[in-house]
Amino acid sequence: MDEYLLTEFSIFYKRIMRVESYLKNLIIQKYTFYYGENAYNIVHRYIKAIQPKRNDKDKTFDKIHNSNLTNEEKITQAINKLYLSELLNFFSNPVFLKNRRIKNNFFNEEIQTNNTTFQQKSKNLKDFRNCIAHCNIKKYSLERNKFIKGLAYFERILNCNVILSCEILDKISNSSKLSVNQILAYIYSTDPQYFKDDKLLILLFDDIALINGYSFKSLPQRKTIIREHFKLLEKFKKNSPLEAGSQNSQMKLF
Repeated sequence: MDEYLLTEFSIFYKRIMRVESYLKNLIIQKYTFYYGENAYNIVHRYIKAIQPKRNDKDKTFDKIHNSNLTNEEKITQAINKLYLSELLNFFSNPVFLKNRRIKNNFFNEEIQTNNTTFQQKSKNLKDFRNCIAHCNIKKYSLERNKFIKGLAYFERILNCNVILSCEILDKISNSSKLSVNQILAYIYSTDPQYFKDDKLLILLFDDIALINGYSFKSLPQRKTIIREHFKLLEKFKKNSPLEAGSQNSQMKLF
């Protein structure tokens, strides 16, 4: 496999795993908060239903259920053993959908997990993960944009991108290809402090560019990013149209 593509796969796989980790932690936290020791018994209704769909030799969930662990330990271990596909399917299962207390307070915004949008984005994320895991380069090249939009959707509703604001993720993924200056201008408008750390600036630039549609191979050279970032700083100092700190003017770029 091309080393550039392999690097691109590793970057996106890390992001997918972060989404998976956030979802697992949220399920554990939300059910434990509302139901305490009984949380495991509620979630086990779903787990019991998916156990037969696994390989006959896979008795993971049975072992957890029949162990001497506390219910708190059982729910933690059981949820962490779910595959990404099982995890995402949980949100269209009656165990989740019929529990209004959980359903209405799970995400940071109101999300209908049984509607077309959520289901399609879930499929995109599952396919993205499988595509990387099985090195399906052909499928990746054909559906890359769709996969990235699915990933960006979950990063937004989970607010799990620690630097990019959740509101901008969809706009970046849906925008036409941004120039080096446009990406740098957005980074500066988000927080001028990012321009003081070259390593962080480049990591953030690559993060935005990949979501926007750049391939890893087409990313600008590091020296180009740093050179352009100094040029922008000079423009900001001279109160150019891309005025420093103007969040609203930068948002028009998208």
